[in-house]
Amino acid sequence: MQGLTENEIVEAKRVIAAGLVKAAESLSFFMNEKVTLKPLDGEENMDIPGPLGKKGQENIHLMITKVIGDIKGVCWLIFSEEEANILRSTALPADMLSNPEIMAEMSDGIMLEVDNIISASVITQFSNMLKVKIHGGVPHLIKLNYEEMTKLLDDERENEKYFINFKTSFESSIANFNPEFLWLFNDDFLESIKKIAENELK
Repeated sequence: MQGLTENEIVEAKRVIAAGLVKAAESLSFFMNEKVTLKPLDGEENMDIPGPLGKKGQENIHLMITKVIGDIKGVCWLIFSEEEANILRSTALPADMLSNPEIMAEMSDGIMLEVDNIISASVITQFSNMLKVKIHGGVPHLIKLNYEEMTKLLDDERENEKYFINFKTSFESSIANFNPEFLWLFNDDFLESIKKIAENELK
């Protein structure tokens, strides 16, 4: 099966963008601060991994969520260490930030909660648009360097043939962060996206 056409990529971006807008609303509640989403910068690559944002090369925070249900896929949410620290400092009160034990206990949990918010919003949007029953599994966090992440992507794509890569930008008055969102999927998911595009042309 061939990859997505330009029109199909547009439709996939539209669905993901709608999900990320919902994610921004949820992040506003989580951070107690108005969060907005800038327009997406996205690309699709069907054959080889694209040049993922290097995020400083070291200590990249990669959060992985499996898509479970009628169709399968994998969501990756990628933060640099600096972006992760911004989120932690924004989400936690000052007394917790000054306590190393509490920080050690809660820092990964904060990142996983952010992943829950963002990935779940996009997965829900796909579920509604594709009219399929899908949900996100329990996310897990891996800290690794750029080369390790690229190798992991190569390994993952033995199971999931295609991916769409989006660079997002969430902004508020006190913090900006730009996670990279990667959606890996197989033929079933690809066919569902094609059906959405066909319906839009009718």
